[in-house]
Amino acid sequence: MPNEIILEAQNLRREFGALVAVADVSLKVKAGTLHSIIGPNGAGKTTFFNLLSGNIPPTSGKVLLRGKDITNVPLYKTVHLGIGRSFQITNIFPNLTVLENIRLAAQALGKDSFRLFRSYRAFPKYEARAWEVVDQVGLM
Repeated sequence: MPNEIILEAQNLRREFGALVAVADVSLKVKAGTLHSIIGPNGAGKTTFFNLLSGNIPPTSGKVLLRGKDITNVPLYKTVHLGIGRSFQITNIFPNLTVLENIRLAAQALGKDSFRLFRSYRAFPKYEARAWEVVDQVGLM
């Protein structure tokens, strides 16, 4: 649905002692829209994204994903719900190909990442997912 609110922040607040990093911010993101958060260094942009993605808990307020409260959902579960955060520091393996790096990312999101033999058997699934991503972003 084009008007569906997929992500909502309701009065998000984060305090670090006496410092208020994010002060009661509300935001609604509709499906298919693009938003930017701008401001000077120290304005709380990164803290706000950390709150939205579940990297840090809010002092108060809520985060809703498709109407469901995910404020206290563990980070590893929010990723599987479809919300995550990328960081400016990229961690790649320069000796691997682009496809191999993408496959490793797919494996890290999978349930087999620390199960050696199961991970090996799931290799074709992760290889296929890597090719989907490569195609989706137009790398090949």
